Amino acid sequence: MAEKQLYPDHEGEVAPAAAPDTRSYGVRVIAATVAAFSRWDRWLLFASLFFVAYARGLDSMSRTPYQAAAVSSWNAAAQTSSLGVIRAVIAAASQPVFAKLSDFAGRSFVVCVATLFYAIGCILQATADSFPNYTGGFVFYTLAFAGQQIIFFVLIADSTSTRSRLLFSFVPSLHLTINAWVGGTIAQKVLANLSWNWGFGIPAITVPVLTVPLLAVLWAGKRRAQAQGRLEGVPPVRTVLRSAAGWRELFWQADVVGLLLLAASLALTLLPLTFGGGNKARWKQPRQIVPLVVGVVLCLPAFIVWQWRGARHPIIPFSLLKHRHVLCGLAIGCLCAMASTSQGSYLYFTLLVSFGRSVESATRIQNIYSFTQTTFGLFIGFVVHRVRRLKPFVCAGGLIFVLAYGLLYRYRGGHSDAEVAGVIGAEVVLGIAGGMVYFPTQAAVQSVVKHEHVAIVTALYTACFQVGAALGNSMSGAIWTNTMPNALRQGLEDANIANATALAKDVYGNPVAWIKKYPVGTPERHAVEGAYRDVQRSICIAGMCVTALLAVLAWGLANPRLGDQQSLDDDQLGEIGMGEAVAKGGAERKAGEQAEAVPQGEKAGLRA
Repeated sequence: MAEKQLYPDHEGEVAPAAAPDTRSYGVRVIAATVAAFSRWDRWLLFASLFFVAYARGLDSMSRTPYQAAAVSSWNAAAQTSSLGVIRAVIAAASQPVFAKLSDFAGRSFVVCVATLFYAIGCILQATADSFPNYTGGFVFYTLAFAGQQIIFFVLIADSTSTRSRLLFSFVPSLHLTINAWVGGTIAQKVLANLSWNWGFGIPAITVPVLTVPLLAVLWAGKRRAQAQGRLEGVPPVRTVLRSAAGWRELFWQADVVGLLLLAASLALTLLPLTFGGGNKARWKQPRQIVPLVVGVVLCLPAFIVWQWRGARHPIIPFSLLKHRHVLCGLAIGCLCAMASTSQGSYLYFTLLVSFGRSVESATRIQNIYSFTQTTFGLFIGFVVHRVRRLKPFVCAGGLIFVLAYGLLYRYRGGHSDAEVAGVIGAEVVLGIAGGMVYFPTQAAVQSVVKHEHVAIVTALYTACFQVGAALGNSMSGAIWTNTMPNALRQGLEDANIANATALAKDVYGNPVAWIKKYPVGTPERHAVEGAYRDVQRSICIAGMCVTALLAVLAWGLANPRLGDQQSLDDDQLGEIGMGEAVAKGGAERKAGEQAEAVPQGEKAGLRA
C-alpha cells in the first residue's frame, strides 16, 4: 500500500557549493536541521512541542478564575476587556519581531527568550498587589505567549508539507482535549486551598522545565547537521549575535518603527473605547479624548505613510496584498478573532451571574470553544490531508459562525437545564466554526509563499488575528462599560430594590464577591441577571454582523491543490495568480531553494 507523506522529506545530498545561499541564518540552520532529522527526530520534535504547549495551555485554561479573583479584589472587574486589548496589541506588534528574530538568530534563540519572559511575567503577576502591577506582569506574559505561539507555528511550517501542515498545526493545541476539563477543577482547588497568587506562580516553574526537551531536540538536530556537513559556511550563532550590523539589519527587517506606530495607533484608539464608560461616563474628559485623537489623527496616518514611503521592509507586503487570496485570508483571521473574543470577554462573569454556575463549571463552559475548535479542527486536518483542499472548509465554517451567534443570542442567561444546555451547544457550534476557519486559513496563507518568508507571513496572519482580538475585546468592552452600569441600576430600580445605585456599583466592580451575598433566587440577583441578558444581546448582535462578513470573505480564497512539498511549486502559484508576487522575492531566495530542494528519500506518514 502506498504511503502518504505527512511532512516534506529533506533527506538527500547537500546542496551544491556553487550556489550562494542568501537565506537568513535562522532559515539556513532550521532547513539543515530538519534535513538531518530522522523519522523519529521529527516525532520527537512534535512531542516536545506538545509538552511545552501542555504546560502553558494548562496555565491558560485555568488562569481565568485567578485573574477574575485578582481583578475583583481590586474592584477592577470591568477592566477585564482592557487586558484583552493590551494582550492583542502587544502580540500584534511583537510577533513580526519574533518571526524576524527567529530568522536572524535562530529558532532556539526565540524559544529561550520567550521562556525567560514567561517566567518573569508569571512571577510579577503572582506578586502583584494592584491592577497596574498586575498589568506589568501581564505584559511580559503576553510577550512570552506571543513569542511561543509564533515559533511553534514556524517550527511546524519548517517541518511539514502544505498537505499535512493543517494536521500538525493542531499539535500545540492538543492539550485542550485534557486541559479544557481539568483546568476548572485545578483552578477551583487552588483558589480553595492556596490563592490566586499560587495559580500564577506555578507555571513559572513548569513551563521552563518542559521547554528543555524542545531545545534538546533542536540542538541534537543541529549537531547532526553539522556532522553531515550541511552547515558549512553558516557562522556560529554567537558570531551572528555579536554583529552590530546584523542587529541594525534586523531593526529594519522587522520594521520596528512601523510596529511601534501600529501598536500606538491600536492602543490609543481601542483602550479609550474600553475605559470610556463605567459608573460615571468619562467621554468628555481629556484623558479619553486626547488618546483617541492622537491614535486616529496622528499615529494611524503616520503608520500608513511610513509603510508606503519610509519602511525599508514594510510590515504590509504590498506585492502580496494585491492578490485577493492573501487579502481575504488576513481579513478572515482578523474577523475570526473578533468573533471569538467579543463573546468571550465577559462570558465567565455572565456564567457566574446570569447562569449561576460555579467557578469550575463556568471555567469548563468557557473552555468548550477551544476544546471543540481543537478536536474538530484535528478531524478536519485528517480530511484535508486526504482531499488536499482548504477553501470548502473555510466557507462552511463561516456559515456555521453565523449559526453559532444566533444560538448565543437565544441563550443569554437562565438557571434551567435547557438554558445551560443552550449556551453549551452554542459554544460547541462556535468551536466547530473556529476549527474550520482559523488554522485552515492560516495554512492557506502559508502555502502561497516560499520557506524564506514562512515566518513573516505567519506572523502577519497572527498579527491580523491579534488585531481582530483587540477589536473584539474593545467592541465588547465598549458595549459593556457603556451600557452595563445603567442596565444594572435600571433593573434594580424597576425591581424596587433599595439603594439600587450603590448595589449596581458593587456588582459592576466586583461581581464575584457580590453574587456570594445575593444567591440565586433573591430579588436583587434576579434584577441583575436581567441586566446581564440585555447587555449580552447587544454583544451578540455585534458579533453576528462580524461573522456575516467573515462568511462572505471566505469565498474570496483561492483553492489550490496541496502537495507533499514544503510550499507550492511555481506553476501552482501562477495558476492562482500569486506567481508575480512571489517572483519579486525570487532573487533573494533562489539559491536558498536550490539548497533546500526536497529529494525523495525515507518517507513516513499515514498509510492510505
